[in-house]
Amino acid sequence: MTDSEREQQAQHAADTFAVIDPGDVQFRQNDDGLVEAVLGDGSVHAGIRVAPAFPITRPNSFLYLFDGDEKELGLLVDPRRLDRESRDILLAQADQAYFMPHITRIIRVEESMGLGIAQWEVETDRGYSAFEVVSRSESVWFVGRDRIVIRDADGNRYLIEDMSALDKRSRRLADLYI
Repeated sequence: MTDSEREQQAQHAADTFAVIDPGDVQFRQNDDGLVEAVLGDGSVHAGIRVAPAFPITRPNSFLYLFDGDEKELGLLVDPRRLDRESRDILLAQADQAYFMPHITRIIRVEESMGLGIAQWEVETDRGYSAFEVVSRSESVWFVGRDRIVIRDADGNRYLIEDMSALDKRSRRLADLYI
């Protein structure tokens, strides 16, 4: 994506949603462990939930913020501009919101004949994982030339960041089952 396209996306978001300037907000944890947002007008919103707007292509560049009542506070653009403490708290929330292990090696894939269910065993950046994929057509997405998202039967998502970076055996297994 070009810088011009990114700017267009940001402008579209600004026209559609309330945009929160990183200089006008601070994040902190209250005594109950909930994340609070303190906006520039002094209002405090507890129970902040974060949802990345572009979770795969730009995971922490545009973040939707919701309060404890699920009311949308707005879209935070470029959280890198937050103070360090606020940024650390907010990005930890974003990581929890969109947990997606990156597959680094495919150990085994075995498809159940006639059922359309494939059993996967993989190594990820978070360790070993085994999961089932029910329907290839509904559970595998190409999000770029060599980037693939796989959703398992429980709704968890796994990312193959770059198919060409996988070892030869992993690529062969992926080619058979993706």
